[in-house]
Amino acid sequence: MPQARKAIPLVITSLALIGGGGWYWSSHQEKPINVSSQTKLAGVNETQENRILNIDELMKQGLVKTYPGDPKLKAKTFRAEALLSSPPKELNLKDKPGYRYVTIPLVMHDTSDNFGAYSVYKPNLFVLNDGKGHEYDVVDYVNHNPKAWKNSHQYYSPHRAQIDLVYQVPEEAKTFVLFAASDAFPKTHTIKIEL
Repeated sequence: MPQARKAIPLVITSLALIGGGGWYWSSHQEKPINVSSQTKLAGVNETQENRILNIDELMKQGLVKTYPGDPKLKAKTFRAEALLSSPPKELNLKDKPGYRYVTIPLVMHDTSDNFGAYSVYKPNLFVLNDGKGHEYDVVDYVNHNPKAWKNSHQYYSPHRAQIDLVYQVPEEAKTFVLFAASDAFPKTHTIKIEL
């Protein structure tokens, strides 16, 4: 019994210390940290603004700047084919007033000797950017070769994968940039979409 009485103050003291430490941590998380002197010393601009990149600035982000159906990329591993006039019928997509569908066929075809090897390839996560601060995700897609692209992220060479990506965009928007980067191909692509 005497040992139990000695342990009670120890437990209470421990809980008070833990609670005090938690209070100190949480009270200091709310306050902004003043780093202006450090940033001035480092020569860093203190004000960072979230600037909207226009179409030209977005295109400059790609190592390969291209467009759907670009004949210069016909023999390359990755490319965008000419836009389709409508989404694939098997998707049964519903129209939305003020919006239209854009269907972009992407081809991935690595003809190297890595038969059966796969690389990470997620075209279904590529977004369209309108250069006005809006991004559009893939609404749906069609995989035309299940041997080439599996599990929504694996490309198997030397098969030819064609994935038709479907986006829904406002009718008044005319120009977009599709930013394509993947482990499956070495250079990031910016693909200019003009409707």
